[in-house]
Amino acid sequence: MSTTGTNQGSVNGKVAIITGAGRGIGRASAELLARNGAKVVLADLDANAAEAGAQAINAAGGEAVAQALNVAENTSCEAVAQFAKDRWGSVDVLVNCAGVAPRTPVVEMSDEEWHQVVGVNLHGTFYITRAVGRIMADQGSGAMVLFASDRGIFGLSGGSHYSASKAGVIAYAKSLALELGAKNIAVNAINPGTTDTPLARGTLSEDEWQRRWSQDPLGRLSLPEDIAQTVLFLAGPASTYMTGQLVTTRMRFG
Repeated sequence: MSTTGTNQGSVNGKVAIITGAGRGIGRASAELLARNGAKVVLADLDANAAEAGAQAINAAGGEAVAQALNVAENTSCEAVAQFAKDRWGSVDVLVNCAGVAPRTPVVEMSDEEWHQVVGVNLHGTFYITRAVGRIMADQGSGAMVLFASDRGIFGLSGGSHYSASKAGVIAYAKSLALELGAKNIAVNAINPGTTDTPLARGTLSEDEWQRRWSQDPLGRLSLPEDIAQTVLFLAGPASTYMTGQLVTTRMRFG
């Protein structure tokens, strides 16, 4: 059943697709949305991780299903969007957490690595928002939460492809908000800063990680559950009045 016409300030009863939901911020966001009454599709390249997340949500009394997803492939994005609509009648929320962040200097970077990072982080954002956007436009409502990065503003030595792709996501989110606003669809992006996830830890040595932790203005780095609270805000209450915004949860430091 379509949830169009329900309280837009709440995610209760709404259908949400979360990409990159197998672990980290995506997993935490799926769990929090489900605890607040959303029906969630956990989509991830790692189908086993997505399935484990869905089973945990269902065991806790929520409603969730898992789907394999490669955001860098348009047909995969189209299939997941259509699956959610066919199963529950609508797609009300999209949270696009899927991303990759290898570290390689430009002069050593292969064509394949550049295209992989841009393909997942930027092309993937386009593919999944286009697929879901068509459904949301037809139903006349929706909220999209896209994941950018402060590195899209400040740059990243050894991560030029990551920075470039995330800068693209920032501009894309603002442009998409202008396009979809007339269809009652809110589009916002998050710069989560350094968050304690496998993706973030994978780019830093243990010494660098501990230094980041100790230097943080709040005395600790964000946890995935912290960022999930911002996702819930943007997908729920903020979606009635806030669009085209970039929410940065951590100031740049170090």
